[in-house]
Amino acid sequence: MKRLPKVEALGAGLAVVGLGNPGFAKGFRESTGYVGPLFVDGEGVAYRAAALGRLRPWHLFSVRMIRNAMRAKKEGFRQSKVEGDPWQLGGTLVVAPGDRVLYAWRNRNADDDAPIEAVLAALRAGAP
Repeated sequence: MKRLPKVEALGAGLAVVGLGNPGFAKGFRESTGYVGPLFVDGEGVAYRAAALGRLRPWHLFSVRMIRNAMRAKKEGFRQSKVEGDPWQLGGTLVVAPGDRVLYAWRNRNADDDAPIEAVLAALRAGAP
């Protein structure tokens, strides 16, 4: 996984929380090359605490999802084996010391990632 120089320049880092078991974490590391902190949440406690939603079957047939899947395939990306709960949506949290949540993005569908500029703005605002 690529380094995040813009995040690191602000004195921050990245930690990943995955839904599953340690075997899934190992596979994630192997497939992405991610070497940073990686936590496994087998029961989904962190996902519920962050109020992260769940994918609904009709999301799979949205025009946006189909268009993005076609674009990803064209760019050479392939869906690998799905492990864990395929219906659990993710999100992005910017958490400062003292467990202060500076920014929270809850994915509305599988391809709904947090805008990086919003994440960086939250990091800048919370920088000491």
